[in-house]
Amino acid sequence: MVRMNLFRKDTTETTGQKLTRLGLGAGLTFMGALHFKKDAAHSFASIVPPWVPGSPEGAVYASGVAELTLGLTLLTAPGARRVSSLGSAALFAAVFPANVYQYTQGIDIPGVFDTDAKRLRRLPMQIPMIAAALYVAKK
Repeated sequence: MVRMNLFRKDTTETTGQKLTRLGLGAGLTFMGALHFKKDAAHSFASIVPPWVPGSPEGAVYASGVAELTLGLTLLTAPGARRVSSLGSAALFAAVFPANVYQYTQGIDIPGVFDTDAKRLRRLPMQIPMIAAALYVAKK
């Protein structure tokens, strides 16, 4: 039987992967926490496409839990880097429709994405985030 310690150093992880893992983990943890801030949760709910099942607020809280879980796992469990980084790549892909919806509907998030140009620049940002997560997942 093989025992895996999720908190033990992953000896196959390169320095670049470690730095990328920690950066992704910090970003996901920060953004996940924002999903539970009252005003931010309302802003996030405004960009949930109407075809997403359930309430927009439920989707915001579910994605916040996913971001917090993945972020904290990336930060604290190097032994789980492959599964947590693949989960992060999937999450980045899953939230992309909300970014498209925000752009096509011209929905503002005041002070952050409050112009068409800013909303448009946001769309391709998912690509390097997905690529970074897949890089961390490589053995």
